Amino acid sequence: MSDARDARDARAYQQLGRLKSTLREREARLEELEKRLAALETSTAVQFGRLVAGAARNPKRGTRLPKDLYRLWRKRNAPVPGSRSSAGGGVQPDRVDRPENRLLVAGPCEGLIIAGVLAPRTAALLGGHAKVVPLYPHDAATVLGSADVDMLVVDAAAGEPGGPWAYLGVPGMYDRDLALHELRQIAAARKLPLVLWGGTPPATLASLRWDATATTPGRLADVLEPAR
Repeated sequence: MSDARDARDARAYQQLGRLKSTLREREARLEELEKRLAALETSTAVQFGRLVAGAARNPKRGTRLPKDLYRLWRKRNAPVPGSRSSAGGGVQPDRVDRPENRLLVAGPCEGLIIAGVLAPRTAALLGGHAKVVPLYPHDAATVLGSADVDMLVVDAAAGEPGGPWAYLGVPGMYDRDLALHELRQIAAARKLPLVLWGGTPPATLASLRWDATATTPGRLADVLEPAR
């Protein structure tokens, strides 16, 4: 009887540990989302939208639109005030290469541009060979729907713990599966190639339809050749 009770207690402690770990992860995601939302209020994307919408409503303001857009582009790297939820300073989305900056200048980037569901080390690797637009679960569909990219790359290692797509490909993580499914639909609608990156993908990813697979950066450029 005592052994059975000890076994139940051990399972309960294990369950509690898993729940605590999941809670910490969700809280970290929520904090990051709050920071990004606060920073978005002063981001280039929002200001760009306001300028264009204002010009559409008032033709007189439309004559000033080119100058306003140029000033906005010049200020895109200005410091963003820190939010109260961030002790070390606010998130500065325009310090990072953002897709909305591509709307402000002609031809700001040459070469391959990929939207990626990537593990951090893969993003760093591909960043040395292509322009990378990272996708995050909470805004991936919005970014992919408007970003000027050549393909969608999904990393077989994106689901490893510690990354923004942690547990992608793990059975039962329906929120990750749904986010990826939506991205695949958007990519198909935009006729963007779907590329699976990595040599040992989990079964849940390997079973999906892909236009190509790749394990080297050079292979990504080859994927586009038939379409050119």
